[in-house]
Amino acid sequence: MNAKEFLMRGINLERRVETIKEQIEHYKALVNDCSVTYSDSPKSTASNYKLEECTQKIMDLQEELCSAMADLVDVTCEIGKAIQKLDNYDYQDLLVNRYVLGKTWEKIAEDMNYGIRNVHRLHGEALREIKIFS
Repeated sequence: MNAKEFLMRGINLERRVETIKEQIEHYKALVNDCSVTYSDSPKSTASNYKLEECTQKIMDLQEELCSAMADLVDVTCEIGKAIQKLDNYDYQDLLVNRYVLGKTWEKIAEDMNYGIRNVHRLHGEALREIKIFS
């Protein structure tokens, strides 16, 4: 694993966490859209089964979300420790902003008061300096 792959693990896990959250919200909306109608006709167990099935999917996704978030915290801490070992504070700021906080290149350039090309140059230098232990 190279330095960039090591650092990208956090961004990839964060994207996974957001996808799971969206899935949970989607299923919750479907469950909430179910309405109860009362009539004299016999109950349908099929609709209850579907509701239970959907609720179980939500619970399964919530477990998956907790696991993904725990992984994200672990990976982000590991990435942060590797970044802190750099002697150059500009490299540290750039890598934390990009790989821990998930900022765009444009926002990083603005925050650091650099041009975008300079940020990309610094990024390449920082990647060559960072030491990873895989």
